[in-house]
Amino acid sequence: MKSAFTGLLLLSLLCSAFAFHWKECGEGQTHITSVSLQPDPPVAGSPADFGIKGESGVEVDEGTMSLAVAFMGFPIWSQTFDLCDRTSCPVKKGPVELAVQEYLPPITPPGAYNVTITAQNTANVQLLCLQIDFEIKPPTPPTDIESEASAAQVQEVSAARQRQVVVS
Repeated sequence: MKSAFTGLLLLSLLCSAFAFHWKECGEGQTHITSVSLQPDPPVAGSPADFGIKGESGVEVDEGTMSLAVAFMGFPIWSQTFDLCDRTSCPVKKGPVELAVQEYLPPITPPGAYNVTITAQNTANVQLLCLQIDFEIKPPTPPTDIESEASAAQVQEVSAARQRQVVVS
């Protein structure tokens, strides 16, 4: 009984080690209240949707938002966007929501990722700083039925091309 409990405890610790976590990383004008990630964990070859909710302490007419991505601790990508492309502007003081969707190419290596999201107004006053840690899973290999369907489609296309060559 004791070994079964120990095994279950270890399994739960391993599963939680790869769970998605977030934290604020600076003193911005927006207090983050929740962050969501769909799907959790994200899968290479599909989009990852981050939903961010918080309370803005100031009104913001315009600004920028930056994303910086690190894979296993190494910076691999960064980009800056117009804040108003990610939320409706002006941002009023009070509740605020941001949506960030990033497509993960099928060649995205599985493993531990960190995304840092920052936002500034036009006077470079920090509005928010958020760090999100998560793991990306590899794409699911096709099932035997999907593989058979793909093979049949390839044969059908090949046969159609051969018919076109003969007719031409």
